[in-house]
Parts: sequence; C-alpha cells; structure tokens
Amino acid sequence: MNTHFDPTIIESIKGKYIILDNNVLSDSASSPEFYQTLYKILENNPLFIDPIVKLEFLRGAYIEKTYKEKTAFLNIEIFTHMVDHNDIYKKVYDSAFNIARIYSHHKRPNVPLGDIFITARQQIHTQQEYLFLTEDLLDFTTLLFDRMLILSFERKDKDNNEHIQHLQLLKFNQKKFKDCLDSLPQ
Repeated sequence: MNTHFDPTIIESIKGKYIILDNNVLSDSASSPEFYQTLYKILENNPLFIDPIVKLEFLRGAYIEKTYKEKTAFLNIEIFTHMVDHNDIYKKVYDSAFNIARIYSHHKRPNVPLGDIFITARQQIHTQQEYLFLTEDLLDFTTLLFDRMLILSFERKDKDNNEHIQHLQLLKFNQKKFKDCLDSLPQ
C-alpha cells in the first residue's frame, strides 16, 4: 500500500499519545494491509481509544460473533483504553456544552453528539497532550484543532477501483477554544 506523508512530522511526534477515531479503527479492523501500514507508521506512539469511540465502534455489532470479534480487536495490545470515571465524565460533560455552543455559533449545529464528546475529552486534558487521528474532515476542523499532518493512502475498493484515503492528525488548541468561547454572544 502506497502512503504519502511527511516523515519529519512523524519523527517530531514520536512518543506523543494518539487517540484513534472510529473510522480509523473500522478501517484497521476490516483491512489487514491498512492496519499493518498505519501502525508501522505510528509504531512509536501510544494509541488510545476514547470510551465514546469504543461505543461508536461496537454499536453496529448486534450479532454476537461480530461483537466478540470487534471487542477482541479493541483489546489487542497496541491499544490503550482511556480512563473513564465520574470526575472525568463530569468535566467532559461540562466542556461538551461549551463546545456545542461554539459549533452552533459557527453555524455547525449538526456536529454529532459523539464527536462533541470526543472533542470535549481532548479539551479537558490540559496536562497531557493528545493528538487525534481521524478521516472525518467535516466535524473535526481547524476551528478548535490544529492540523499536524495528513496521511494519504492509495487504496482499492471492493470493485478494485483506486482511491485516495486521507487521515488527518489533529491537536486540540486551547487558545482557539478560549477565543471561541470568549467571542460567544452574551
């Protein structure tokens, strides 16, 4: 699988924590080639799964066998599940209200609730810098994030048609968040 990215950026983020979005997990679980290629690129980064992403990943698996396969995939040793407890949940919930207000003010009221909670968890983690890897260019924009890297993959679909898949690596920007929050109408 051919890939295109800036290796100097990959080197500069070595050791940084990366939260994976549902679309990245889904593609990884369904394509061994994609999985091997992506995780070779990110081999020097701890990879995290947000509880909301886990829910998104598992929610369509209503058949017991599929649910068990997806759960087993999430439990492979390269993934770390983010801690979730009441104190964190309260902070995420409080942050989510502000993020939803910001998106609405910027004419983005339809950002999915799960994406708001994923963003909120990144906003509350000011002690540890997390990066976020997603294919979603619509709901995770530079309004609240800085785009660190674009990873492009040359892939073939089930009909053997070629296409380019782009993933973006984002960093939540606390200053953008504060500026957006401060600019909300009183």
